[in-house]
Amino acid sequence: MSLFADSILLKPAGENLWAGEADPAYAHQGGRFGGWTAAVLLRAAMLEPGERGDPLSLTVLYTDAIGDGPVEVSTRLLRQGSRLQFWRSEISQRGKLCAHAQVTFGHRRKTTAFTDAVMPSPPPPESDKLVESVPPVPFGQQFSARWATASPLLADVDGPASSLFWIKDKFGRGIDHVLLTAMADFAPPRVIYKTKKFVNSSTVSMTVHFHATDDELVQVNDGYVLSEVHCRRCEGGYFDHELKLWSRSGALLATSEQVAAFRD
Repeated sequence: MSLFADSILLKPAGENLWAGEADPAYAHQGGRFGGWTAAVLLRAAMLEPGERGDPLSLTVLYTDAIGDGPVEVSTRLLRQGSRLQFWRSEISQRGKLCAHAQVTFGHRRKTTAFTDAVMPSPPPPESDKLVESVPPVPFGQQFSARWATASPLLADVDGPASSLFWIKDKFGRGIDHVLLTAMADFAPPRVIYKTKKFVNSSTVSMTVHFHATDDELVQVNDGYVLSEVHCRRCEGGYFDHELKLWSRSGALLATSEQVAAFRD
């Protein structure tokens, strides 16, 4: 079985330079799905030779839209210690910087371990109580999503702008850190929960923290993970949300937060 990272095709184009194509399967009205862009930035840093441990965190700033056609990704090692590596990764198209990221890798060791976050208890993804729904854009068709909460257009306008749904890659590609990155940006714009109409929205910045162990990723395989999303504030053309990704067995795989811009 292939992993999601295998779907991101980058070829060496020089020292710390990678060439690829803007995948049309992950397009939306404004260019490329932000989760795909973040996944590419992480993937390029992971392709650099040498031992660096597992991804620990990724912070992406989106500076311009990515259209169809070739892209270039440059990487640079900022600092390396005995247990941590810090990389910078940039994606450009036709001479413009479209997004850049700070990527942190680290070697994990056995220590005190606990999780204070509590996993919600929705029906399992196979339940007929859930609704299958994805955005009607190309990137939405790459995922299967089964919703435990109402869609933003049907949710109670006086309730919280929160969502809870099971999600997986539609084509059976196994979960890895790159797929967790893409899933971290798969969430309806929070403002739709209040306006009850489609609103153009774009991610400005996103940070993903990776918690999953290798064994936990293997256990998930190509199955569903639970996405829990909560908005904290929306005002002045921007909103934020926090996101958690859980395995069916209750392991917290990744956490994320982002700020997005919108027009209504």
